[in-house]
Amino acid sequence: MTVRFLTAGESHGRALLAIVEGFPAGLSVDVEFIA
Repeated sequence: MTVRFLTAGESHGRALLAIVEGFPAGLSVDVEFIA
């Protein structure tokens, strides 16, 4: 499995956008762990 991620917004304040590709459909994401 290849995982690719893109980020944006690092230079514009506290918010960060991330796009993650390569995970199987339906994968559960723990938002509390990420935050």
